[in-house]
Amino acid sequence: MGKFGGKLLVSDMDATLLTRDGKISEADREAIENFISEGGKFTVASGRMVPAVRAYFNQMTINAPAILHNGAKLYCYDSESVIFERFIEEDRKQAIKRVHDTHPEFGLEIYSDELVYVYNRCFETERFKTKPYKVIYSMPDEIWKRPWIKALIIGHKEQLDEFTPIYQSEYDRGYSVRSGDRYLDIVANGVSKGFGLTKLAAILGIDMENVYAVGDNMNDIDMLKAAGHSFAVANALQEVKTIADEVVPSCDDSPIAYIVNRI
Repeated sequence: MGKFGGKLLVSDMDATLLTRDGKISEADREAIENFISEGGKFTVASGRMVPAVRAYFNQMTINAPAILHNGAKLYCYDSESVIFERFIEEDRKQAIKRVHDTHPEFGLEIYSDELVYVYNRCFETERFKTKPYKVIYSMPDEIWKRPWIKALIIGHKEQLDEFTPIYQSEYDRGYSVRSGDRYLDIVANGVSKGFGLTKLAAILGIDMENVYAVGDNMNDIDMLKAAGHSFAVANALQEVKTIADEVVPSCDDSPIAYIVNRI
């Protein structure tokens, strides 16, 4: 079975597994390979969509389904199949339209059928030019009738710090969470990375006491609370560090290698 048999390690991606320049360190790659070779299960929990995680498979290996769209989807890359997904409630779509009409300063993106629809362009839209997946720079009418796995509001930190509580009280009381300084993610009610982690552990037959999780931002808090052992990287928000069992090296200093060594 190996010394890591029966254990599950789940890492956030941006600013946790990935360095600030968007790479995975050699030490972390080796630690993941060692963890897997000794019987452990390793995967990621991310706000990213299926192809956006697959783009990193040249730098990392996962051997368990991934938690995607902040817990709204569990996806098995081995079989290329959806294990679980839950879509944004239909009545909540109007909140996004209202943001579009009242706050043109915010970028808006809709995620449906693993495609990105740019509803309103912004300073972050340029990032898609280097991405290996399809982006549609418009919002066709039929997309309003399609299921949405996630919507994303994008703005500068100060703008979103001010607007987030307004959105959550006046626009949409459903589940939304900050996934970074510039991002407010809207997903279905009842899902989160913590929900996804609990569901994944049950599918794998792993007790939560043998689940290890690491993250850096507000959308990681539920996951860290659910895990039997939780870690916050040194560059994490203070709110994340406060609830984690231990603070580990920053995303630029191979935190996964540190955690595997601790396990």
